[in-house]
Amino acid sequence: MKRNVAVLSLFLALLTLSGCGFKDIDKRFFVVGTGIDWSGNESKPYRITLQLAIPSPKIEPGASKIQYETIDAPTIAEGVRMLKAYVDKELDFGHCKMMIIGEELAKRDINHSIDWMLRRRDIQSVATLAVGRPTAENVLHVQPASERYPGNSLLLSFGADGTESSYNYAETLSGLSRRVTEKGMDPVLAIITNDGKESYVINQVALFDKSKIKLILSPTETQLFNQMSDHFTKASMHGMFKGTPMVIAINQLNSSFRINEKTDPLLIAVKIKMDVVFEEAPSGLFDKPWQPVEDALASEYEKAAITLLKKIQRHGIDPFGFGLRYRATHSSANSWQNWTQLYPDAKFNVEAMVKIEGTGLIR
Repeated sequence: MKRNVAVLSLFLALLTLSGCGFKDIDKRFFVVGTGIDWSGNESKPYRITLQLAIPSPKIEPGASKIQYETIDAPTIAEGVRMLKAYVDKELDFGHCKMMIIGEELAKRDINHSIDWMLRRRDIQSVATLAVGRPTAENVLHVQPASERYPGNSLLLSFGADGTESSYNYAETLSGLSRRVTEKGMDPVLAIITNDGKESYVINQVALFDKSKIKLILSPTETQLFNQMSDHFTKASMHGMFKGTPMVIAINQLNSSFRINEKTDPLLIAVKIKMDVVFEEAPSGLFDKPWQPVEDALASEYEKAAITLLKKIQRHGIDPFGFGLRYRATHSSANSWQNWTQLYPDAKFNVEAMVKIEGTGLIR
């Protein structure tokens, strides 16, 4: 009798439960790109732009079909919820691999945007983040003629399947959230610029403190930063030898650093080893000794690297993670306070070793 009562009670309880709310794929709008801008309106500060994929049977250059929806809202979550009134299907962020923060918002505060992305269950932690210039909305509206399906161009720009550019910096949501919260390592994001045509330009990075942009590097500095941070090692390098310009391709590069506390002030020593070949060089170099050329290139690289390190130091940021290394090797409770006092006065020493593997000519 007791068993029958228990079974009946369980059955009645199941009747009160609602369904899971699953919707078929044809009842969903897949968001392939999300842009978050500063609207300029204090009451509705966030401008949210969604790039919605429209399924198409054709997969060929120029065949992608996209619908855009934009709204200003007091919060990002509320704006996304309000945008549901603009479409006839459920919004699904499961395929959203590109999150763009407008430059004006990035100069103010990115923490609220990152917090929303982390809390939203259907946004993947491997989604790529970048800064949009002039706005995220402007960048998302670019539709290159070569795009085969919605959002494909930006994914290829930041993924390993497409172009490999030494000026690009790919950062995921999980990586950025770690840099935002971890003491001793500051965030870095690539800047996507709309060049006024049907294409993008991605050749600069923005360096942040824990909340906003502190420094934007030039394209040359961006390439050097990517090399020194081991983010992208295959790149090119310009140099001079006896008044003659040279261009070399870096085939392999290894970068490491150590912190020497025995000196006063503290010394951060960076060691860089690279194997290179010439892309442009003066005639007759093949038959001449390469050691003087290697020394000249290494000297120029060291000067440029120290200049960049000092520039970043003056802005009070640490994208290389020097402070994180210091904290890892010092277990005292006040190690972070000590580092904040030591880093502003720290000295840098860069030792570059260049090995020429060939001049690009076959003799």
